[in-house]
Amino acid sequence: MKSYSAERKAAVLQKMLPPTSLSVPELAKQEGISDVTLYHWRKQAIASGAMSAVTKKTAEGWSAESKLAA
Repeated sequence: MKSYSAERKAAVLQKMLPPTSLSVPELAKQEGISDVTLYHWRKQAIASGAMSAVTKKTAEGWSAESKLAA
């Protein structure tokens, strides 16, 4: 099993946030990391509060933190 550093995980997860908001399949293809791994990382980040669950792509669905980050 391949191991990734915390910095690498954080950098990849950052690409899922606005303004880039890449989807997991797009990011998996771009980074060469399995989509299952990325879904797992995202789930862990949301559970720990490091990442908010944004369901809409429009700005109306963003949290205040996501809007500020964008």
